[in-house]
Amino acid sequence: MKLPTISIAALALSSTASAWGFLGHKTVALLASRYFLPETAVFVQTYLYRGQSILDAAVWADRYAHIPLGRYSKTWHYIDAQDDPPNVCEVNYKRDCGGEGTGCIVSALVNMTARIQDDSLPWPQRAQALRFILHFLGDIHQPLHTEHKAYGGNRIKVLFHGSETNLHSIWDSRIIESARGKPTERTIIALANDLQERIEDGVYKDDVVGWRGCLNTTDAEECALVWASGANRYICDYVLNYNGGKLDGEELGGEYADGAVPIIEKSIAQGGVRLAGWLNMLVVGRDGFDESDYGKKAGGVLEGVRVGIEEVDREIEREIEESERKFEGLRVQN
Repeated sequence: MKLPTISIAALALSSTASAWGFLGHKTVALLASRYFLPETAVFVQTYLYRGQSILDAAVWADRYAHIPLGRYSKTWHYIDAQDDPPNVCEVNYKRDCGGEGTGCIVSALVNMTARIQDDSLPWPQRAQALRFILHFLGDIHQPLHTEHKAYGGNRIKVLFHGSETNLHSIWDSRIIESARGKPTERTIIALANDLQERIEDGVYKDDVVGWRGCLNTTDAEECALVWASGANRYICDYVLNYNGGKLDGEELGGEYADGAVPIIEKSIAQGGVRLAGWLNMLVVGRDGFDESDYGKKAGGVLEGVRVGIEEVDREIEREIEESERKFEGLRVQN
């Protein structure tokens, strides 16, 4: 499965976003931050630069993967299930995680979980591990980031409200943005508020116990496979099982999109809960969801406190900015 071209939602090409797109990834991060234990919030702030919000940090990995310095990480955003949808959907780590030296999202989460806990590593490396974790907990809940068929849906050409695109792209961003709006801060906050209400007092309340079922940071591979397998089940249940599996050339902006929205929103909520629990476990040793202040609606977007930027990150940002300038002036597809 090959990822689509880098998203530059804030700059030019929001409709081609990778993974959940900016709306999904930033909502996962914002939602998670509302369930951080105090010590976790301080830890996260410590590994973000001053002025860098957790929302920005959550989309960094997509931008990084599309510059020369970061191309080694492109395969880390997915796992290619070599199954047979819509008849059989299953993730097998040994079969699906890519060739030697490439890896996949499961092995990447194992690696980054170990690195963020390694206090012998310098600050920039642990900070980078945090940014990857913030992003990958979103990616692993996107069904088409767990599937090999048609390169994760990238080769299934479809129409969305009359516009030519592909199946992967509409699951990344177009369906949720059509339902919720473009990824402005207001839209992100509104979606996070809605999902939080469902988690605490609504339709997801009884599901949260199951979502917390695997947060064992000492066995990151096991939990990452649980999460990927859950997302992959949607491939057979809905993503590639609509209209008898005949999706090529079909208009999917109507009934199909309507059925996908609840799946996407629930998956984003799962990602937020698990990201919060994962980081709480890493920092404090408990997931925090049984605390007396569970669900405390502390306002604001978490921002970093680190003064100054490391030279390695200066070089990365220079390359990212240069790459993104190439897209300026291109027509935005709606």
